[in-house]
Amino acid sequence: MVGGFALLLWAAAIMSVVAYGIQQATSDNGDVSNLFLGIVLIAVVLVTGAFTYYQEAKSERIMKSFLKLTPECTMVLRDGRRSQVEVDRLVVGDIVDVTFGDRLPADIRVIKCSGFKVDNSSLTGESEPQSRSANGHHENPLESRNMAFYSTSAVEGVCVDLLLYRISTLTHAEDCGGRL
Repeated sequence: MVGGFALLLWAAAIMSVVAYGIQQATSDNGDVSNLFLGIVLIAVVLVTGAFTYYQEAKSERIMKSFLKLTPECTMVLRDGRRSQVEVDRLVVGDIVDVTFGDRLPADIRVIKCSGFKVDNSSLTGESEPQSRSANGHHENPLESRNMAFYSTSAVEGVCVDLLLYRISTLTHAEDCGGRL
């Protein structure tokens, strides 16, 4: 309610009310159009402010819901040791373990898998899970059978993957909490 245009409307409303006051003090004319204009301008600013607040609050809730789309932690093979790592600490080249029910923490290339299928419906709208394998390279990464993408879900099997690209810079995990 204090943006550039809102300030202009506040100033116009105040001037309209002041003009009404001056008009009433200097003449016996019963014209109240300046008062009505001031009230309407104030109402417009308040309604606009309420809608803006509602939209901002809704956007904030949506951004918080994105945290649910990414796993907080994942199993990684790094320097020959298997360990649980926060998703925001993954780096390109990490070897990531993905099992049934996991959300993929990044764009990955399948190295080894067993009956691995992913739900790509959030990306492509396909209703059936798509099988993935270590073979199946295609020029178009979206068509490659050896690629799986950030925020899709593993719906069957297990997989060992090479991390290619990490997108989760907007979200981060506070604590692994022993998940996985």
